[in-house]
Amino acid sequence: MQSETNHASTAGQLRPVLGLFSAGAIVVGGVIGTGVFLKPSKIAKDFLETGQGVEAASGYVPLIILLWVVCGIVNLCGALALAELSAMMPHAGGTYVFLREAYGRIWGFLWGWAEFWVIRSGSIAALAAGLTIFMTEFLKAMGVTVPDHLQKPFGIGMPICVILCLAGVNMLGVRWGGAVQNITTIIKAGVVAFLGVLPFLATRSHPIDFGALRSVTVEASVLAAIGAALSGIMWAYDGWGNVTVVAEEIRNPRVNLPRALSIGVIILTLLYTGANVAYHSLLPIEAVAKESQTAVAVTKLLFGDLGAKFMLAMLMISVFGALNSNVLVGPRIVFAVARDYRFLGPLRRIDPRSGTPALAIGILSAWSCLLILAGTFSPDANKRLFDVLTEYCLFGGSLFYLAAVVAVFVMRVKSPDADRPYRTWGYPVVPMVFVAFYVLFLSGMVWTSPVESVAGLLLIGTGVVIYAVARK
Repeated sequence: MQSETNHASTAGQLRPVLGLFSAGAIVVGGVIGTGVFLKPSKIAKDFLETGQGVEAASGYVPLIILLWVVCGIVNLCGALALAELSAMMPHAGGTYVFLREAYGRIWGFLWGWAEFWVIRSGSIAALAAGLTIFMTEFLKAMGVTVPDHLQKPFGIGMPICVILCLAGVNMLGVRWGGAVQNITTIIKAGVVAFLGVLPFLATRSHPIDFGALRSVTVEASVLAAIGAALSGIMWAYDGWGNVTVVAEEIRNPRVNLPRALSIGVIILTLLYTGANVAYHSLLPIEAVAKESQTAVAVTKLLFGDLGAKFMLAMLMISVFGALNSNVLVGPRIVFAVARDYRFLGPLRRIDPRSGTPALAIGILSAWSCLLILAGTFSPDANKRLFDVLTEYCLFGGSLFYLAAVVAVFVMRVKSPDADRPYRTWGYPVVPMVFVAFYVLFLSGMVWTSPVESVAGLLLIGTGVVIYAVARK
């Protein structure tokens, strides 16, 4: 297997047409999707099932809020670290390029391998499944009920149709995909901000009592609930690194990438914390656990059925935007890997009319559709398709995120004199905070979700075999 050393001449150059706003829209819009709307219910339910009784329930609420804040700070530390690498190496592929340059070609290949087969394709499939959940509820609110015998075909067919439609839009050109991203990001950020101010508009809200944390006893069941909560929250924050993948298509990336990453994650932390404060200020934790669409329950409480219908429509737009971000970004990773390996030659072709990696878009979208079909055969019948898909793709993605941030330290030693337009603020403490948290987080995932974690490791292991065979 031979390397393609001259990217521009062999595979063509992607067009730099995205500005700072579009880059920020990919950070914020690519993250706000399903997590902040669907995960709070499961998080609350996990804590209530610890068996500590009614007294402890009041302490779970401030604990949940703190977890959202802590995860936001941790992700900001990661964003500040990756900002250095992205400004240093503003090429298509993002994490793929960082891993390749820091650890060698095999690590970049393994990232691309896992991204294609599970991480990115799994994210696309999970978001499409989440969109279908909201669509079903919206139709029900409008008086349209999907017949029982059609619910499963609808739950499979609808997400597949949405993925294929977005693939077509993004094949037309990055401007089209970028325009969809900008519009949906404005809407979804407005929706989450609106949720955050609801407690100030309502007369029945209750302030969060952080003193109630003392009622929570630290024991195995609570630690397990914290681990499960972290998985849900980190899924909600997942995706801020997407913007590094399209670095080659951003104008002045050495300046705009660090700005988009840092500002974007700060905005996300404020929005997510505000939304969860609203949920738990307006609803008791038992109600949050019961309502799978917490945002809808809150708006229905304050504004009636009309408010619920409006929120469902906004949530569909929100998830649609996050899905578009992944369909936009994912194929660029496939494209970047294909640039370096001749046996993937067709996937590095750029359509001369649209300037997009059209074949890579089509292949990744098709595999995502197949994952939707595969996800219906979950070993746990009590899990939604959405939760199955998110758990399978989170472990592998988190493992490589950890490796990418460690690459900041590696590149400081390996290439100390390289041009660094931006240096990580707070180095080395800031990236070390991210690394320490992720080591604990991944250890917790192995404990709470062993099947999904082992599946992720096995997938990476098959990538090692394929890499070794392909080199011969």
